[in-house]
Amino acid sequence: MGQLTELSKKYNADKYELGYMPHYESKFSSLKDSTIKILEIGIALGDSQKMWLEYFPNATVYGMDSFYSSSHPRHRQVCEQFTKSMQTNPYRDRFISFDGDQENETDLNDFLSQHGNDFDIIIDDGGHTMRQHQISLKVLFKALKPGGLYVIEDLHTCSGQWDMLYGRKTIANGDTITTDLLKSFKNTNEQQYSETNYIDENTMTYIKNNIEYCNIETCVHNYKDYIWPTSLAFIQKKL
Repeated sequence: MGQLTELSKKYNADKYELGYMPHYESKFSSLKDSTIKILEIGIALGDSQKMWLEYFPNATVYGMDSFYSSSHPRHRQVCEQFTKSMQTNPYRDRFISFDGDQENETDLNDFLSQHGNDFDIIIDDGGHTMRQHQISLKVLFKALKPGGLYVIEDLHTCSGQWDMLYGRKTIANGDTITTDLLKSFKNTNEQQYSETNYIDENTMTYIKNNIEYCNIETCVHNYKDYIWPTSLAFIQKKL
């Protein structure tokens, strides 16, 4: 078992149960001691952020979540738990949180204005709807350094069968399915516009022109007696 996998268990990050860790070990091991910037959308209790902070000793880790401004009692409780836990975290000086909604382009651009356009790793582990996936990709891919990695987790939500699990519709009427969009990136020699309500043609062309590879990895969620397929995508930006 690799160090990153051990840390995912230590901090109870669900990435372990979702079967993602072998892929993260493979993609991230070469960056372990590098001075890098990491953004993860979705904080909740901060399990993943704590894992990244310990694994990457020279990284600055950014977390974005809309829970901070939420009036929902459960969201407020989660924020308070996370804030309290970070007060004693030995790596807290390398963590920066941002209150923002990943499907709000103004929030995303405000984040970039404050924290720069030079991220080595961006991970979307946010709300998992097609709209959220695609608006975040539209705005944030340009903020990825050449050679950087953009990760979209939990692509199994691209199947409508997950709506009941997530308690809301992940796919709205007229949405382009994110996995279909990503598959269109695989052949970047064909600059054919893949229609989506959330990414304009010029931005789509920019994304396709700057992709080194786009791999969708199939995994298995193994939790107690429940086993089901999961998936995530790794998109590397050209050097």
